[in-house]
Amino acid sequence: MSQLPTTTGPFPTPEQAYANAPSILDEIGWTTRTLATPECFTELDREFYLRKAALLDRIALLDEPDTPGEATETAVAAARYLLDMDRPGVICDPRTYVRQQYAHALTADQ
Repeated sequence: MSQLPTTTGPFPTPEQAYANAPSILDEIGWTTRTLATPECFTELDREFYLRKAALLDRIALLDEPDTPGEATETAVAAARYLLDMDRPGVICDPRTYVRQQYAHALTADQ
């Protein structure tokens, strides 16, 4: 997964962004394995932060039909971190940005 320069719309819906994503359990496994490597104690790359933010967004989406709570707050924090890391100069909902960037990254990898 790589960063793409697109930071303006269109912004995909969650269903569009995550249509071809690995399962939530697979992404939890990938995140855990990445954090368990010795390289974790150095700087992690953008792919890690994008996939982590997308994973947290997907978990929050499962929670939100009822009442947004801690999962939503955590997803927003991870999305803001990615936005700060990228510094795209775009103002939008941070989670919308994650969805757009994740969808682009999945397309670029195919």
